[in-house]
Amino acid sequence: MLRIQPFRQVLDSRFRREARPDAIHESDKLGLRYPAQNSGNCFFVTSTFKDWSPFGETDGFYEALAESLNFYSVKYNARISGYVLMPTHIHLVIFIDGQELGNLMRDFKKFIGQKVRHVLGIGSAGIWMSRYDRVELNTEKVLREKLEYIHNNPVKSGLAEFPNDWFWSSAADYSGREDRPVTVWKEWG
Repeated sequence: MLRIQPFRQVLDSRFRREARPDAIHESDKLGLRYPAQNSGNCFFVTSTFKDWSPFGETDGFYEALAESLNFYSVKYNARISGYVLMPTHIHLVIFIDGQELGNLMRDFKKFIGQKVRHVLGIGSAGIWMSRYDRVELNTEKVLREKLEYIHNNPVKSGLAEFPNDWFWSSAADYSGREDRPVTVWKEWG
């Protein structure tokens, strides 16, 4: 279990492994635009639905995403500190060993693809673009900027008037609301 500590100490915590250019996992090569970015432990992640399809407009889709994010964050000892589920894509701020992020994303995307095809009847040709993007966040300032960006995403897209109004975002978690769809780790600061 991750020990809760200030952000600067979290960056040096047990998530950190020595960066080795030759230690790139096969799952990272297949789904990551910049495979050499394999170190670190706090990331801004974006994954887009195939052809920017608005799968989020399908009843039950966001629920499936949220349930799966909770499951795989536990399985891979990750801490989600921010998220937004949008009709055409998702954003995450996640603390995880950089060498495990590719495995989490592979399993998450595979599970969701299978579940929505079988249960919701969508995405017979797949629901995800083949890659995802991740950027290492190595300062608290950058992490806060990314949280603000993802929390404002529904407002900029016309889905909500205020960030806290969008149910499928961590914005409300930071305002003290409880009973949220994805478990959010706020003790990084």
